[in-house]
Amino acid sequence: MALLFLLSAFAISVAVPVPARADGQTSVAPVFVDNFTTDTSLNTALWQINGTVAQNFTQHNAIAPINITLAPTFSSAGMEIAQATGSGELGAMQSVPSFTPPFTVIALAEGIESNGHPIIFGIANHNATYGYQVTGNLNPNDCSAEKNCGDPSTCGIPANSSIGAGQCYYGMYGRYDAGKVNGTWGKTAMLNYSPSIDVIYTIEIALDANGSGQVTVLNGTQVLGQQTGKLGSEGPYYLIVAQGEGSPVPGPGDNIAEWKSITVTPTSAYAGSPSSGSASSSDSWIIIVLVLVIVAILALVVLGRRRRRGFTVRVLDSGTLSAVPGAGVWATGPENLSGSTGSDGRIAFGSVKDGDYAVRASATGYNPSIPVTVAVQKTADHTVRLDRLAPSTPAGGAPSLAFGTAGPTAEPPQVVAVPAVPPVSTAAVPPPAPAPAVPEEGEGWAGERIRQIIQTFQAKGAISPETALTADELGLSRMFVRVMKRRRGKTRIFIEVNGKYYLDEKTLNEAREMRELLK
Repeated sequence: MALLFLLSAFAISVAVPVPARADGQTSVAPVFVDNFTTDTSLNTALWQINGTVAQNFTQHNAIAPINITLAPTFSSAGMEIAQATGSGELGAMQSVPSFTPPFTVIALAEGIESNGHPIIFGIANHNATYGYQVTGNLNPNDCSAEKNCGDPSTCGIPANSSIGAGQCYYGMYGRYDAGKVNGTWGKTAMLNYSPSIDVIYTIEIALDANGSGQVTVLNGTQVLGQQTGKLGSEGPYYLIVAQGEGSPVPGPGDNIAEWKSITVTPTSAYAGSPSSGSASSSDSWIIIVLVLVIVAILALVVLGRRRRRGFTVRVLDSGTLSAVPGAGVWATGPENLSGSTGSDGRIAFGSVKDGDYAVRASATGYNPSIPVTVAVQKTADHTVRLDRLAPSTPAGGAPSLAFGTAGPTAEPPQVVAVPAVPPVSTAAVPPPAPAPAVPEEGEGWAGERIRQIIQTFQAKGAISPETALTADELGLSRMFVRVMKRRRGKTRIFIEVNGKYYLDEKTLNEAREMRELLK
């Protein structure tokens, strides 16, 4: 990809000489570039969250909005914004530098999950009373008809009771204001009737020196929609990146967007009113430069997507919709996956085999989830919501003798004590006295067989999820496996993880210490 880009640049530079600009400049370089796929944190020299312009923007773009604070995170896939999860919520961040026409700004963004407006991008003056923005509602259920609802001629059927008849919120559309002092920016005609998640959209806003503007939305090189209009040349203008839930919606729910890059070039690629042939020729050269910039950015995006997570699971508290860190997650399918969520309630499995996976999760203080089948094709994202356990107290207030639970990365415990198998008697040899039955968990540790099994696990080193072994590898009989299944959950000393077993020595020691205290 990099070689193709260099060859393309060389070919164009040979075929098209650089013309002299009317203002005497010999070249045009971007004055603002932020490639989010290489950032590790928000560049505070370029961006400010909830700055004055951003706050004014939220107030002028919704009726009684609930202002939220964006908290971007960064990876090789780009800058992720995922804070708007409730009805009426809207948050924004602004560029620190401002820009005076002529200029062209290009943003690349992708919606990962949509229950409202995961992608909002635009420009605004210092108090956000005028500007231009592109709003992306990528959820086809956000309309009254819930089918082809981006088209006003088909959205009048009130199939969705939470949205009034004839209301269409789904689609990518513009919002434009050329000088209102107060009130909401007016909604323009639809730019794209049927946008989708998992598509990298290019949003281009260009203003010429006279303040005439053009906004374009593209999918790669395919133009999806375009509008022109008179905005104003006063300036200065600030860049706006935002996210909102909207109201009314069927939700609330998650809105997740990944921003790839934003670039500003100090010359308009909009050719609505060129002042001379030289300017027109120069604008053509600007388009070529912008195409090269886009090709380079797309190359980085492709490389970033190759490293992007294959399958991500997010675990939330069903009541507060807050992240649940340290939750155990299991996915059973073409391959068995397991792990625990991070501080953001997410776990990302690497490149995984395509197919259907049964996904479930559990965490301390919550009821375990019911397995849900998720289809994974190259990439997939799934959210699990856990219900909190009702508070309870052990009978009599006495400390429980039940052993502690397994760590968050283990399978739900399946543990038993294994009874000795009686020897087979023959007519010639009288059978020996039967071995004593293996004690229940509350009956002590006198059973010789249970000691032997514990010693086997320790000798084989099967004492953690990473060193777990099968019953055959441990030299244990099928009786062990059958008893594990039959008496699931009665102890938590022997732990099963995907058909393998290990000894939880911490739980074993805690049980022994508890019994010593209670003697």
